[in-house]
Amino acid sequence: MYDVTGYPQTAANVLAFYARKQQPDGNFLSQKGQFDGWGQTLWIYGFHERFTHDKTFAEHVLPSVEHAADWFEKYTSADPLHLMPSTDVRDNEYIPGHLTGYNFLALDGLQGAIALANAANNPSAAARFQRDYDNLHAAFIPILNKVAATNHNAIPPALDGDNSGADWGNLLSIVPEPQLDPHDPKVTATLAKTQSTYEEGLIIYNQPGQGKYLHDYVGIKNTLTEVVRGDQQQALSEFYAYLLHTSATNSGFEFAIRPWGSRNFEGNLSPHGWFAAEYRNLMRSMMLREENDRDLHLLSVVSPEWIGAGKSITVTNAPTMFGPITFDLHSTTATAATLHLQPAFTNAPAHIYLHLPFFMSVTSITANGHTLHATNGVVELPATTTTVNLTWTKRPTTPKLSYDQTVANYKRDYAKHYEDYLRTGTPYAQ
Repeated sequence: MYDVTGYPQTAANVLAFYARKQQPDGNFLSQKGQFDGWGQTLWIYGFHERFTHDKTFAEHVLPSVEHAADWFEKYTSADPLHLMPSTDVRDNEYIPGHLTGYNFLALDGLQGAIALANAANNPSAAARFQRDYDNLHAAFIPILNKVAATNHNAIPPALDGDNSGADWGNLLSIVPEPQLDPHDPKVTATLAKTQSTYEEGLIIYNQPGQGKYLHDYVGIKNTLTEVVRGDQQQALSEFYAYLLHTSATNSGFEFAIRPWGSRNFEGNLSPHGWFAAEYRNLMRSMMLREENDRDLHLLSVVSPEWIGAGKSITVTNAPTMFGPITFDLHSTTATAATLHLQPAFTNAPAHIYLHLPFFMSVTSITANGHTLHATNGVVELPATTTTVNLTWTKRPTTPKLSYDQTVANYKRDYAKHYEDYLRTGTPYAQ
């Protein structure tokens, strides 16, 4: 979050802390029995170098990453399934076994390690990390396919045949790195399954014996996945649900609040750091995001409220893997808009993609005066583009998606649930 929103030195300061969590055996351990920290650390090390192109950083952390690979190779070789170790830590997924998310994160981490080794000009380390990635991928994906087939094709929290547990790391197939195709049927089924449980627009977190809680940031993994997939309307709806549940200073919580209940957060105080990071990452991804370290995507998700005569969407001096960019989409009239681009790339992206809003019917697109055509709602812009002119109209079926409308809908639905509670005496969450 610090890197992509313009605070690389703060990011570097935070990353300097990670070394304290490396154990003598090489594992990066957040807490005993919890193995997500291994992949998270290697991935963010790699991402920081990929984003900042800081070769000195890559050279500095590479020895600790090689030591981390020692731990990985030892424990995945000893594991009967050759996966990240089984655990019974009662947190997050709240189920014992080989946790799906640990393996997604480990694959992410090994990709980060490869990037570090390449940046540090160490081909033997890069080849080692690639072998580790290939071995884990070969062991993990067939098991993932098998267990998903027993779960209506949705990805379960663990890989040992018990499809219970809380949705958590199983939502990480596409973010932070795509380990599956974004439109893989398993990804689609996982989104559909989890979305079917949403309350107040948020994902539900179930702990055994504790009932249902709203969770304010785990669902952002789904939303980020929808951004990548082009599920614009669903992503925007979820974005407004997060905004609905933030405080006056836009802070969020973790869980403890019951759906359609008293809104008592008990001891789960705001602000919550993970929510803040994920929320900012989501907002940034809606405006601009990289893909495959080669492509730059602009305006993946925007709101009908942000487009209309006299309205503008402005991004100023935003850092990217390719260098900073400033752009402004200004609606000159109800049927015309102009996108002004001011890139200051140090290494230009291979492709620049502009995503067209799902609620606009586009009749013409020109870039620097040359006519372009969209495919599936996306238009590729030449790298030299500075001005894009759009002629379009809002579709008559445009949904009422705005913050004010989200608040009004919530008040209406909350009142109905409260009236039901007064009539029956039974809280909704039970």
